[in-house]
This record gives sequence, structure tokens and C-alpha cells, in this order.
Amino acid sequence: MLGGCCGTTPAHIKKLAQITANIKPKAPRRKSIAALSSARGFLHFGKNQSLLIVGERINPTGKKSLQQELTEGKTAILRQMALEQEKQGASLLDVNVGQPGIDEVKTIKTAISLLTTVSKLPLVIDSSRIEAIEAALRIYPGRMLINSISGEKEKMKRLLPLAAKYGAMFILLPLTDGEIPSTTKKRQSIINYIFQAAKKYGFTKDDFIVDGLVMAVASDPQAAKETLKTLSWCTESFKCKTILGLSNVSFGMPGRPWLNAGFLAMAQLCGLTMAIANPASTEIMNITKAGDVLTAKDKSAQSFIDHFSAQAGVDSSIAAKTILTPQEKITSAIMEGNRENIVLLIKSALSSECSALELVDKVMIPAIVKVGDLYEKKVYFLPQLMAAAETMKKALNYLEPQLKKTAAGDKGKIILATVKGDIHDIGKNIVALLLRNYGYYVIDLGKDVAAEIIIASAKKEKPDVIGLSALMTTTMVNMKEVITLARKHEVKEAFLIGGAVVTETYAQSIGASFAKDGVEAVKVVEKLIKR
Repeated sequence: MLGGCCGTTPAHIKKLAQITANIKPKAPRRKSIAALSSARGFLHFGKNQSLLIVGERINPTGKKSLQQELTEGKTAILRQMALEQEKQGASLLDVNVGQPGIDEVKTIKTAISLLTTVSKLPLVIDSSRIEAIEAALRIYPGRMLINSISGEKEKMKRLLPLAAKYGAMFILLPLTDGEIPSTTKKRQSIINYIFQAAKKYGFTKDDFIVDGLVMAVASDPQAAKETLKTLSWCTESFKCKTILGLSNVSFGMPGRPWLNAGFLAMAQLCGLTMAIANPASTEIMNITKAGDVLTAKDKSAQSFIDHFSAQAGVDSSIAAKTILTPQEKITSAIMEGNRENIVLLIKSALSSECSALELVDKVMIPAIVKVGDLYEKKVYFLPQLMAAAETMKKALNYLEPQLKKTAAGDKGKIILATVKGDIHDIGKNIVALLLRNYGYYVIDLGKDVAAEIIIASAKKEKPDVIGLSALMTTTMVNMKEVITLARKHEVKEAFLIGGAVVTETYAQSIGASFAKDGVEAVKVVEKLIKR
């Protein structure tokens, strides 16, 4: 593949295309891969894969509190459900926000933006509205799973090209217009029909997962047997991955957790790949681990042993986590990037006779420092760093009027700017947020800033450090111009530079310090001011 990065123009790309027109690219080593991804995670469906649980709880059906929150445009419960299901052992999260009287397209965008920051798990988009599915696919930072594409003509016509466009995997649902096939033979026919249509868009069996179609045994005693036969055929003959919406089997029956768990164990023997279920169900999660051992998918039974060893301490750990002080709740909110609740938590802490200055110095700053440490260790990534910084910023904005001295500004004054000709400022903005959160007063001059403006600001403000950012090699040279002009005008303050193309060597060559990212920038600034 050939292309251009920041700084190239349409004319450059056109010329590149002309020059390479007669060059034949190498064939890809493989055409497809059975895998999903998120902003921070990757899930490969390998051979002899342990059973995967798709968390089903993010769905407003029957959940009044979630319905109300989605109607009001809030996301606290979404955040909580995602975190809980991930901790409980889900491998994917099913996301459904559809309900009457809601702008589903707008809501799904909000949900996807939040969940990709909160959780590392890949997402499954679940909607009856094709517009909502496309909106989710468009903004999702990875490969998503669509739930689902059936044999209904309209859905095949619109959803197959959509899945192909965005490179998504999809759940193949063996239904057609007006027919719910009750027998394995009919389901096989529909599965083959959809597969043949999907092949026209380049899909292989790596790109979809067949839903075995679970029906209630209360209304059809043969329903579970037919589903299990379908799973066996998919595994042994058709050679594809499978999924079940587990709880459908027990609808209208007593003892539902036990029916679901018993059915799950049978399905595992038939080769089931994934089950849509509630990971909070002890029966489901225990059977999942036991089934993996009994079907030889859990090597040395290690996952089974870890699962049941951990259960011994579950009650005490949960109890400990539910009894948090107001200060601990603030720490947790910053660590999790919980912007929605941070102000309420700050108010609660202030009412417990904790001063604003104490919160900043003893709670908030240590929390954001810990976030920085986790980022350096690659435990946290950029979305979490940004969310934590925004949460900290919101908390500081609320506390500022109550502080005897402004929290931001005690440690020193910093001028930041993206140099002339460069309009990229995401990195600079992250640095500004982090510096403010660590107690520095930041003057942000913005992007595409001329050297003369930077020097004039430096003379007026007398900063401790001047920070310059550039993303492109073509604009990086303007950093040297700024520093040369500064020394000419007897501006003696220290310079700190950074950006995607900037290196330590270049920084030294122009008489500046270097930071590779926002976390390191904070540490370098501290050293520059102390020296």
C-alpha cells in the first residue's frame, strides 16, 4: 500500500498514483481473519477457543433507570454496566440503545464514544435501525460485530454492503421474510443462502458467526434439540463459528438460570463459540469454565482453577469496594475518567469537612499522577489519559472559586504553541491539560502561531518554560526559527519541544529540551523550573 501522511496534497497523491500505475501489488498473505478489535483490545477467534461471553446488559428493555438516563442523554449507567461486565468475565459487550421516543443515531454515537474509552472489550452493535448501525460503524475505532444480518431481503440488501464497507464481522441470523425455521434442515438452507450472498461482497466464513436460533422450550419441546443439531452441523460440516442468545430457551419457565446453564453445557459440547448472556450469573460463568475443562479447551484447567480460586475472596473484596470514603470515590472517578459524577463527588467531599485545597493536593493530584504512571507502563492508553485529564479539569474548574490560591499556577507559568504552518494541536492540548492538572499556569497561544507572536507573548508574560509543538517535518524547522528569534531578542527562558516527528537529537541541536508525550512533558517542565 502507498499513500501520504500529513503535509501531502491531492497533487502529490495523483502523481504517486500515476508513477505506480503499472506496478502490481503483492497478494495479501491471507484474505480474511476471524477477529475483532477495539481501541485498546484485540480478540482472535482461534482454534479450540474457550467459550466467549457477550455481555447482554446494555439494553434498555425492562430497565427503567437506563431508559430514563438514555432519554436524558446521560451515560453513568452505561459506564457502570460496561465496567461491571468486563470485571465479571465478559469478552465482548452487546450495545443496544433503541427505545421509543429517542434519537437512536445520536444516542448510539454517544454510547460508542464512551464505551470505547471505558472498556477494552470489542463491541457488538445491536439495533433494528440500519442508520444507527452505520453511525456506530463509522465512529468505532476498530473492527465491530454487527448483530445481526438475516435472510430478509431488505436487510441483506442494505447491511451486507455496509458490513463490507466498514470491514465489520456480522452475526448471520437464519431467518427469512415471514419465516422462523423450526428445523435444522431449513436453517441450513438459509445459512447457505446468506453465505452465497455474502461471498459476492468478499466475505468468507472467517467474517461471520452463525446464530443457532434459540427458541423457547415452553412452546416447542423440540426447540433446544434443533438448535443443538444446528450447532453441531455448523461446527462439523459447515465449519464456522456459532453464537446463541442463551436466555431465550427458558422463556416462560421456572428455574430459568438452571435451564440456561444446562443448555449452555450441551451447546459447548456441540462446539459453541459465543453466548450472549449476563456475566453476573454465577450459574452461567461457572458452567462456562467447567465446560471449557470438559471439552479440553482449558489447558491444564488453569482458567477454571483461577476462576474458582478468586471466588473465595469475592464477597470481602466487593464489600471493601462498596465502602469508599468521599476522597476515595474522587480518586476512582479520576482514574476511570468519570466526568459526569465528579462534581457531585467533590460536593460530597467538601460537605464532609474536607477543604478544597486538601482535595487538590492530597486526592486529585495523586490520582492524576497515578494515571500518568499507568500510561507510562502501557496499562492505560491515550483515551483513558484524556478522559482522566478532562475529569480532573472539570473538578478543578468547580473548585477554583473556593481555593484561596488558584490550584493551577502555583508551580510555574508555561507558554504553549503549535508553530507556524502547523494546524495539528491534539498533542499540545493534551500537554496543556496535564500541566494544568499538575498545578502549572498555562497560556495556550493555539495553533499555526508565528514566531513573532510567541516572542511577544514571552516578553510580556515572563514564563518559566516555552513549549513548542509540531507534527510535520515541514513545520518542525520553524521551531528553530522561534528559538533563534527568542535568543536574538534576549528571551532566555527554557524551551521544550515535542510532536510526532520531533526527536531528542533535533531538540539538542536547536538548544531545547524534548518530551515524547504529555506525561514526560510534565516531568521535564518540573526539572527545567527547578534547575
